[in-house]
Amino acid sequence: MTGLPDPDRSRVVLVGSSRFAQLADLPAVSANVAVLRDKFTSEEVWGLDTAHCTIVTDPREPRLVSQVVKRAAQEATDTLIFYYAGHGLIDPGTGELYLALYDSHAQEVYDSAVPYQWIRRPFETSRAVRRIVVLDCCYSGRVLGAMSEGLGLAEIDGTYLLAAAAENALALAPPGELYTAFTGELVSLLHQGVPGASKSLTLNEIYEGMRSSLRAAERPEPQCRDRNSLGTVPFVPNPAYQPRTAPDSPESTMRRFVADMSHELRTPLTALTAVTEVLEEETGRLDPKIEPAVRLVITETRRLNGLVENLIELTRFDAGAARLVTEVVDVIEQVAACLDAHEWAAPVTLDASHPLRVRLDPRRLDVILTNLIGNALKHGGSPVTVGVLPQKSEFLIEVRDSGSGVPEAALPYIFNRFFKADSRRPRFEGSGLGLSIAQENARLMGGDIQAANQVKSGAIFTLRLPRRS
Repeated sequence: MTGLPDPDRSRVVLVGSSRFAQLADLPAVSANVAVLRDKFTSEEVWGLDTAHCTIVTDPREPRLVSQVVKRAAQEATDTLIFYYAGHGLIDPGTGELYLALYDSHAQEVYDSAVPYQWIRRPFETSRAVRRIVVLDCCYSGRVLGAMSEGLGLAEIDGTYLLAAAAENALALAPPGELYTAFTGELVSLLHQGVPGASKSLTLNEIYEGMRSSLRAAERPEPQCRDRNSLGTVPFVPNPAYQPRTAPDSPESTMRRFVADMSHELRTPLTALTAVTEVLEEETGRLDPKIEPAVRLVITETRRLNGLVENLIELTRFDAGAARLVTEVVDVIEQVAACLDAHEWAAPVTLDASHPLRVRLDPRRLDVILTNLIGNALKHGGSPVTVGVLPQKSEFLIEVRDSGSGVPEAALPYIFNRFFKADSRRPRFEGSGLGLSIAQENARLMGGDIQAANQVKSGAIFTLRLPRRS
């Protein structure tokens, strides 16, 4: 399983429910199904025979969907894909996911909607070596986690589950847009590709590209589960591929390794996090002898989640997949909001008076501020002062602490990944990635961050960003 899927031995089932008697209509779903059919049957992607790509539009009977999936599962020996777009419903009794059809009712899913189990079971018995389920509906993340039998499918070698929303979250069909938010990003990636990536895109690269774009646009983040190797093998050609003129450097090889490793870690962490959340709810009722151990597991799981999220964020910068979502904001209000969100108003003084309205990405500015101010409080010392200084073509944000400063020998390396100015720091006091992520975000917005020591005491970190109105 090292090359692209064989179209002659592959089958795709695309199910779109856009019209409903009891639920809101979803006109974008029809466009979803049509464009995905065009993509999979085009020579630029797979060149799949139209007879091997089955479309089921606005089905009325659940068993019609089941029959189509069973037939495709029996015929496929290379790749089997099931895609559904529509409303996701939850069985009030079991919490299981149902896929809504025309006559489905939110409170009565039996007989009118497709149980996810009806999709899972044919996939389990299929001879296909690559089995992919893509769900663009509310609550679709339930097929990935402990609340669903979907775990049984995710444990089978060569299976990949991709969901538009978390288990208790809504998917999005933005008014006035041609496609739903999730499928629109999927189509965009298939069409544009990923600059800097290999000749063929893997499912993991597609997922990370979608997740980065949707997160930047503050839309529901997709979820995935890949407990095996399918996410790292070629899936579709990469339209943005440019042949390399020289072999990969050791640094680029290491960065690719970190990208693959962080994604592989993220999948088991999803299940581990779900379990620790359940344990956390029970901490007050646990045996006092084991409660400290449980709290340690909860703390370390959160720390590991933070590390993996930071690694994934850096891989987006390396792949050129990080995008800006800009708007005109008041910088002073953004800094104040960051201080309030982290309850830093007491130890941090904001030195700014006049409003300063500029165009930037507010989420990325918040990431920078959180890292710089958090670093000053943790490794510098209170009081910390944040100053906002408007200039003609740019503006500065200075973060000053009252500590002993940064060792002079460490200043040239302070923004390097995994670098810690004091190697004696305990391992749980950060990963050495925060300042690197802050610098990457600053450069993405056309600026940079500089570090220096103050004349008397303490360090000063200066963020420079262009002043665009």
